[in-house]
Amino acid sequence: QWAEIKMMDHTSPTYMLANLAHLHSEQLLQGLNLLRQHHELCDIILRVGDVKIHAHKVVLASISPYFKAMFTGNLSEKENSEVEFQCIDETALQAIVEYAYTGTVFISQDTVESLLPAANLLQIKLVLKECCAFLESQLDPGNCIGISRFAETYGCHDLYLAATKYICQNFEAVCQTEEFFELTHADLDEIVSNDCLNVATEEAVFYALESWIKYDVQERQKYLAQLLNSVRLPLLSVKFLTRLYEANHLIRDDRTCKHLLNEALKYHFMPEHRLSHQTVLMTRPRCAPKVLCAVGGKSGLFACLDSVEMYFPQNDSWIGLAPLNIPRYEFGICVLDQKVYVIGGIETNVRPGVTIRKHENSVECWNPDTNTWTSLERMNESRSTLGVVVLAGELYALGGYDGQSYLQSVEKYIPKIRKWQPVAPMTTTRSCFAAAVLDGMIYAIGGYEKVYFMVNMFLSSFNRPFLGVGAAVIDNYLYVVGGHSGSSYLNTVQKYDPISDTWLDSAGMIYCRCNFGLTAL
Repeated sequence: QWAEIKMMDHTSPTYMLANLAHLHSEQLLQGLNLLRQHHELCDIILRVGDVKIHAHKVVLASISPYFKAMFTGNLSEKENSEVEFQCIDETALQAIVEYAYTGTVFISQDTVESLLPAANLLQIKLVLKECCAFLESQLDPGNCIGISRFAETYGCHDLYLAATKYICQNFEAVCQTEEFFELTHADLDEIVSNDCLNVATEEAVFYALESWIKYDVQERQKYLAQLLNSVRLPLLSVKFLTRLYEANHLIRDDRTCKHLLNEALKYHFMPEHRLSHQTVLMTRPRCAPKVLCAVGGKSGLFACLDSVEMYFPQNDSWIGLAPLNIPRYEFGICVLDQKVYVIGGIETNVRPGVTIRKHENSVECWNPDTNTWTSLERMNESRSTLGVVVLAGELYALGGYDGQSYLQSVEKYIPKIRKWQPVAPMTTTRSCFAAAVLDGMIYAIGGYEKVYFMVNMFLSSFNRPFLGVGAAVIDNYLYVVGGHSGSSYLNTVQKYDPISDTWLDSAGMIYCRCNFGLTAL
């Protein structure tokens, strides 16, 4: 039937009906609007002060649940021919009535602040949506705080989120504006507590708080300790913390502020202090714009890569970066202090008639400021298919394969002294396994020794052996996903609760997967 309709010419009855319906809609609106303009057949007058706006109840009720309830419910306005409004701007009400009869509304910087509250009160969703879209398009460092508060007042959730995101992404520009200095201490605390604050260093957050307090120091210095709690103080350098302690009298004269600085200094000088729950919270990095780094790997049976490239989600583009010093694959990789570390792996050298595979203990570090790779101290053991995690500012290399044996040893790299140190070994050898950090603990999940598939040995019993799993942490649960059981690929998902030391089943994936990527977003 659809094919037959498509082939009909423009003289067919179906086409003529569709065309007439469109013309009829236009003619109906135009006719109703002419009746309104000439005050003909109007049955309601909307009054704002001395201004009277003539309209038809049926038209207003058709575009507004507010008017529909007023004119069809048990309210007195149902029988009245005039309704007075005291909380709506007269220009905004006129614009909304015009919209009811024409389907168009004019939004500008001069009208939006009165039009949005009116559309919100009268529940005219399309006008409200257009007002929010207009304000979002007008966001800049000087008005984004005001727009976020405006959106919050009128329950415009999407606009509020957009304005909050803009504040975070442009924080260093926003904190120079008059709106910033007029924030209440509660509003400022909400902003600087945000994990997604886009700052080059945590120093920018401290300086922003300091400038806000100095704007009215007599009234605001009492809030310093509360606001300082929102600064990730352990992320500041020892030099910066010491200078604050010595030179900033506002901090030096406040007992709570001095305590906060002392706790931050303990993070740098007392490694055991880094595992406390409070310190973990205070060392969460801010969510600056993220990128992906694709590093090394294989592109063929014997082709080992040294190339590196970076993906920018903001503009959907890739760029090439400086290549690795050593081509490698099956290595460990992590980010520590905004630098990329590549650990171990396999280097392949192809010579006439022979291919040499070398299991590496070498380590390279990429600095994004200089786009250079630097060779660091070698691990004590060569490792491929290893697990790598970062905990309390230190890098851990777990297990793997050295070309002859499967390993259970673990060693950690301490950046400050530039050394690898052995730590307690795992309870079993592991290769091709998943590793994750949860609540200051390192977890090793699955993997195998030679052909023997391994079960997690140091937690409560897991219900299946597996290889090639994914692991990630969300909301204090360790999720273990997919893998291979030795006889089949898996789509299973289980999560580990460290408090009760129990595994819980979760909904399985749509597809079975092994040797895949899993990350918490």
